[in-house]
Amino acid sequence: MKINNALYVESALHFKDLSRSDAMEIAFMGRSNVGKSSLINGLIGRKNLAQISKKPGKTRTINIFEISTQIDGEEKKINFADLPGYGFARISEQMKDSWKRLIEDYVSRRENLAGLILLIDIRHDADIKDIEAKQWIMSNDLPFLLVATKADKLSKSMVNLQKRRFVDHFLLLPNQKIVVFSAKSKIGKDEILGWIAHQVLLKNGESVC
Repeated sequence: MKINNALYVESALHFKDLSRSDAMEIAFMGRSNVGKSSLINGLIGRKNLAQISKKPGKTRTINIFEISTQIDGEEKKINFADLPGYGFARISEQMKDSWKRLIEDYVSRRENLAGLILLIDIRHDADIKDIEAKQWIMSNDLPFLLVATKADKLSKSMVNLQKRRFVDHFLLLPNQKIVVFSAKSKIGKDEILGWIAHQVLLKNGESVC
């Protein structure tokens, strides 16, 4: 899969405000400050299309980006959806409930959603909220990819150790993958793009090699 261009489309504070789209959509989900914007920017080869903030909890909307791609030599437009981060303590309970409803509505009702990428910080052990997010995604019968971010912050041996621990913590099945990613070195980029292409083709009902 090759990305040719990317542009910002819209932001929505409520699910009803999202425009309908026929393009297959991949959503990015994870704790606040886990690196969703850095991953999106790294995949599309842009520095700041998705805004990066050092303040957890700043993303309060679903942000949609249109991605022009080539998959198996054919041009396709897909969407990336940057979801609000969860797990940030210094916001009101009302705001937490609002974000929860927004994400639940999106995942359960977005008809063009082809899969979710669940991000975790490789420097830390699995959090109960991350494990619950994985279980919730599975309960909605959606394919997901676990991506462990910030791999450049650890040694190669520690990265491999954490990856094995995540497999156990998340009770990953043989067909459920975890990919290590670094925004700095771009390790894992091609594997993530390959997974996205696979899900887009499956959602479209096209043959997958």
